[in-house]
Amino acid sequence: MFCLVVFLLAGLVAGFLPLLQKGMEAGMDITLILFQVLVNALPGVLVTALPLAIMIGILLGLGRMATDNEISAIKASGISIYHLLPPVACLGLLGVALSLVCTLYLIPAGVGKGRLLMQEAMSRRAHAGIEERTFFDALKGLILYVEKIDPATGVMEHVFIKESSQPNETTTIIAKKGSMQPDPQGKAVLLRLYDGTIIKEDKQGDSAGVLAFETYLFRYEIDPAMLAQSRTFEEMSIAEIRQKVAETTVPRPDDTPEAHAYYARVCLFAEILIVQRLVYPLACLALALAAFPLGIINMGKSRMNNVSAGLVAVFIYYALVLATERAARSGLAHPLAVLPLPPTLFICASAYLVARLNKERLPMYVQSLSNYVFKIKGLRHLRKA
Repeated sequence: MFCLVVFLLAGLVAGFLPLLQKGMEAGMDITLILFQVLVNALPGVLVTALPLAIMIGILLGLGRMATDNEISAIKASGISIYHLLPPVACLGLLGVALSLVCTLYLIPAGVGKGRLLMQEAMSRRAHAGIEERTFFDALKGLILYVEKIDPATGVMEHVFIKESSQPNETTTIIAKKGSMQPDPQGKAVLLRLYDGTIIKEDKQGDSAGVLAFETYLFRYEIDPAMLAQSRTFEEMSIAEIRQKVAETTVPRPDDTPEAHAYYARVCLFAEILIVQRLVYPLACLALALAAFPLGIINMGKSRMNNVSAGLVAVFIYYALVLATERAARSGLAHPLAVLPLPPTLFICASAYLVARLNKERLPMYVQSLSNYVFKIKGLRHLRKA
């Protein structure tokens, strides 16, 4: 629980403290909205923090038993180390259950609610979510980039806007300066721009007109009903994702290559997202079982040695996760074939290590790691002497 609280606080502070600071600068009502965004993002942080907390907690507990020779006493009493495994497995399964609730229900609902809250904040005070030298794309069909913002006056310099809300037209606006204007009804984003150019392009990317201006009031309408309907895959349940893919128009053989490529991307992204929601929670069980053999190996008097070995295992696990995701997204392998590989490999490797430890036959690489830790410890003691 201690590790979980630390990781949750670290993740939330690192990711959302700047967001809340922006809200406080914009006003108390925006701060409350952004705080609700923070609460809706908690399940996503929990899915990442829970496996790490479970693994480090197990390593600290078993590592303490190993350094105090309690593991050796258990073995000397004729008790198999398999008797220590059920609590670890139960803790991992509990983490899997909690993570499944998050990935299947809480995270999709939180993403949708957070998007609507951010759009509500933008409709009230748009500059609350805008940062210097950062592309802002929280509103559908609108991309905004600002080079510099005066914190005192709110005046923006070197403003770039790209609006694609119309299906057959794209509008690009480049202005030297601009400022946000309040909308009393909260149904639009208003920007007053100065000394700029408006470029309109058609669907094929050909220029449909260029207009220079000294002063221009840009208005982006926010329709709450339309925003509620424009849901992404991340906001949908698995059943809704499958239904959305089924409703996507299947290209005919004589359609353009772009239509076939778009349909293939939709199907691939949906399949990856569905498999990830079912596979990500298995990290709790995989890392819990990996922590078991690493925790009961005596790596010296400090239990932090076991934690260090566990962190190496965590790095390897998430490196495998990134590699399998890259393979799935690039089309090298089917998502169902590669995405479950990291937890499967870790569970099998953990079972192998536990079986060897029960027979007092450590694999060569584990024995070398343990000897290396002892050697480093010995060198440190010699230097101190």
